[in-house]
Amino acid sequence: MHLHYLMRNLAQFLPAGALVLAGCGPNTPMPEARMDLPGHYSRLAPVPMLTAAETQWWHGFHDPVLDQLVAQGLAQNVSIKIAEARLREAEANSKAAGNPLSDELNLTADHSTYSDTGAAALSVSVSPFGGRQRHVAGAAAARLDAVKFGEQNARLTLLGNLTQAYVDLRFYQAQLGQQQLDLASRRKTEASLAAQIKLGAATRLDILSAEALVAETEARIPQMNANIARQANKIATLLGVPAGALGIDLSYNGRQPMLDRPNGIGIPADLVRRRPDIREAEQLYAAAVQDMGQAAAALYPSLSLRGQISAPLDANLGSTQTMTLGLSLPILGRPRLKAEVGAAQARAEQAYYSWRLAVLSAVEGVESALVAVSGDRLAAARAGRVVRLNQEALDLSRKMMVGNGDVTALDLLDRERAVSQARTYLAQTQRDYASDTLALYIALGLGAAPVAGQL
Repeated sequence: MHLHYLMRNLAQFLPAGALVLAGCGPNTPMPEARMDLPGHYSRLAPVPMLTAAETQWWHGFHDPVLDQLVAQGLAQNVSIKIAEARLREAEANSKAAGNPLSDELNLTADHSTYSDTGAAALSVSVSPFGGRQRHVAGAAAARLDAVKFGEQNARLTLLGNLTQAYVDLRFYQAQLGQQQLDLASRRKTEASLAAQIKLGAATRLDILSAEALVAETEARIPQMNANIARQANKIATLLGVPAGALGIDLSYNGRQPMLDRPNGIGIPADLVRRRPDIREAEQLYAAAVQDMGQAAAALYPSLSLRGQISAPLDANLGSTQTMTLGLSLPILGRPRLKAEVGAAQARAEQAYYSWRLAVLSAVEGVESALVAVSGDRLAAARAGRVVRLNQEALDLSRKMMVGNGDVTALDLLDRERAVSQARTYLAQTQRDYASDTLALYIALGLGAAPVAGQL
């Protein structure tokens, strides 16, 4: 039977079959991935966009050790390696989805020794209605883009976690140094009281109080060492190496890392283009919409073409050819297919609201970080003044006590505690300022996309 004859006869039935189902497919419009956002953040007026240097914000710490850690982390972090492998998988899936006949074209060949004949068969199945293959390819392309942004998000997550671990490490090292200073100061006070008791100017209670304060300080030092070791182990894991095998000197350099707030914040709408988690959610929503179209396309007819050629190995004998063209109508399975369309639409709605939630959370993160950074800056400045005042009071108390001034041993011990608490508060506010500032950079999505030639 000739192919053109089959096509001519099938054409008599094809319009009718298509019309039966054409009006039955869902045509539910989905909202665009758009949101109305304010023209500026609540705590500041519109400002210019960030500079290229600010996208490499960790260099603003001016810390070579941190720069080395970030470079190694971006090259070796396990989560980034996983994201890169997912990207290669998504690229392969996208290429496969772009071939319209990859799952619908089959060619087989056979040879029969008994009948001394050979046979070849070809079958093709296509869905010309509803754009099924277009939706399949579109969903794969959107998921590929989502995975690309997922890789950027893995990079951004590493930058945030690694930098925070480094800030915490330096905080605990600063705390350890302060505990050692406190220990030396309190031992000095203890010795001074021991001298005073010989003169009858101090009591046994004063000595016991001083000894208790020294013991309390000594008890805190092992805890500080343990916190330092934990942060070093965390950094090693983030760099993709076993704990204890980092190979980078993390000795305290005498200062806690500080980072200035970016000069250019931009506007909330910039987050929609800059934040990789928002872009990822947007592409997953696009893929879900394509999945919905693919499910709807399954309600339409599909065409199938099957052909077979059988030929004897003896050239004197004739060959036979058969070809069949068919139309498949999803009638019995229609309730199930419609249910699948409804489920696909529900998944698309979930993806849409996940995208909206990502946008809202991003704006909230920037707003909260801006508030925190402003408060931290003032707190750190005032905490420094508190340390200076308490240290002056302690020094004056010692002089007055030696000079038989109106200062008791308990007054001196109280001054010791006040200085220690002020130093601790200063270190905490400095850590908070650095933590909230780097959180602001992360909330802005800065550092997600690599810059050529830079780390």
